[in-house]
Amino acid sequence: MNYNTNLEKHFTASALIKNNENKVLLVFHRKLGVWLYPGGHIDNNETPDEAVIREVKEETGLDVEIVGDIEISLNDKEADVSALHKPYVILCERISGKKEHYHIDMIYTCKIISEQKLKFNKSESKGIGFFGINDIEAIPLFPNFGNLLSKFINE
Repeated sequence: MNYNTNLEKHFTASALIKNNENKVLLVFHRKLGVWLYPGGHIDNNETPDEAVIREVKEETGLDVEIVGDIEISLNDKEADVSALHKPYVILCERISGKKEHYHIDMIYTCKIISEQKLKFNKSESKGIGFFGINDIEAIPLFPNFGNLLSKFINE
C-alpha cells in the first residue's frame, strides 16, 4: 500500500474505447492539460457499469457498451443479486487541488454501439479524438497513462 490512508477516496468509472482503426478515444482535460479517457465520478444512485456508460455519453456523445466478463453464475434473482462487469484495471489515483483526494478508478473496455458524431463537453475539455500508438507518444499524457494506452492498443 503506497497511498495516503488519511485522504478521502472517491469512486470513479472510466472507459477505454477503440475504433475500427485500432485507435483509442481520448478527451483533452481542460484543468489538467493532458489527454485522458472519458470517465468520472460514480453517482450515489448508480453502479460503476451505469456510470461509465453515462460518462462516455456526456463527454463524447457516443453510446457504448461494456466489453468484459460478468460472472452471471453469481446472479440470484430471489436475493436481488446481480453480477457487474469486471474492470479492465482499477487504479488508485491521487488528485491534487484544493482538497486532495484519491480516485478509485474502475477502468472498463467499451465498444461503440451506434456511430454518432463526436462531441465534447466544453466546460470540462478542449478537444476529442482517436489516437493510434504513434500519436500517443506525441501528445501530453501522464506517464503511467501512456503505458496503459500502449498496452490497451497493442492487445
